Amino acid sequence: MLIEIFLRLPGKSLVRCKCVSKKWNYLITSPEFTSLRVPHFNPAIGLLLHCSSFLINPFHEFVSFSPENPIQSPFHKLTFVDDPFGIRILQSCNGLLLCCSFRVHGQHNQNYYVYNPTTQQFTTLPRPEGQRNTSRAVIGMKLAFDPWKSQNYKVVCIRLSDEVFPDYQHYQIEIYSSDTKKWRVLGPPFLARYDIGFTHTGVYWNGAIYWIYGDNPLRFNVEQEKLEKFPMPCIGRSWDDDQEMKSDGTEWYLKYQVNVEDVINTFAHMIRHYLEPTDWNYFAMVVLCVVRGEKEEDTFMILHIPKMIIRYNLRDYTFYKLCESGNTSIEETRFDDEDEDYEPPITLAFDKFSAFQYIETLFCL
Repeated sequence: MLIEIFLRLPGKSLVRCKCVSKKWNYLITSPEFTSLRVPHFNPAIGLLLHCSSFLINPFHEFVSFSPENPIQSPFHKLTFVDDPFGIRILQSCNGLLLCCSFRVHGQHNQNYYVYNPTTQQFTTLPRPEGQRNTSRAVIGMKLAFDPWKSQNYKVVCIRLSDEVFPDYQHYQIEIYSSDTKKWRVLGPPFLARYDIGFTHTGVYWNGAIYWIYGDNPLRFNVEQEKLEKFPMPCIGRSWDDDQEMKSDGTEWYLKYQVNVEDVINTFAHMIRHYLEPTDWNYFAMVVLCVVRGEKEEDTFMILHIPKMIIRYNLRDYTFYKLCESGNTSIEETRFDDEDEDYEPPITLAFDKFSAFQYIETLFCL
């Protein structure tokens, strides 16, 4: 009966229950209970937005996805460890955050952490080979964690190899496993374009990490530990009605169509009138993330427009303001004080690399 009650409690309540007695702590932290609770995991319940700062430890705005029943921010600053350089988030993956030192001189000085904001546990990762040799700089780190498949996580490190070619670069993969708590070099170096975007891009989905940049899509199958190419999406082409990436990773099909005309009509201040309507940046808007709900029809998109965050339902095309957020930067300088038609440029406070989904999990680090 106690386990059945625990299964129905939110993550933060369970963390408090661990303090009641040794028996409750044992039940809640046991792998058996975690396995039972996996099917009951809630989807993302909020968004952590990195607020830019070059002088202090980064702070975060928190946006709850449910204004009717808002939850408290798990943190504003990452202070789980005393890192002299401050801490920033690199990636969110099924409730765990991959973090690193914020202000450092050179990639070899960075510390990397895996942090669970629900339980406030963290692991400091040992340094991979790339950080022990300055000529083999770490280019990117990605966290792979799927609680439905394993109670362990992996961190994939992409670092430079010694050989350099025009327009191309040799890279080496190293893998850290929470099971062994060690790094190991995977296979020989591989060749890829220097601009593929290992540093800032990369999405973990369905057992693989995907990088799409230009015409050079790559994915790393974490389970098979294999680097593969995959087809590009048909951007700009017409789609068949029966055509997102299929679960087996073999092809793309159209899953959602979004028309933001109603959003523009409602929030006209997002129009950059000083640009031509054909300009890609004519509308001051960025898609921060797509959030999958418990049911397929509950999937929604989070938009950032000047001074606010919007939730847009991808099934019925309804939308509403979640909160006023992001002090949009509007340049005040005028080039010609006599020009009454001058409109200062609008710069949005956040982009897709600033947004990290928050999911409650009791996974023990």
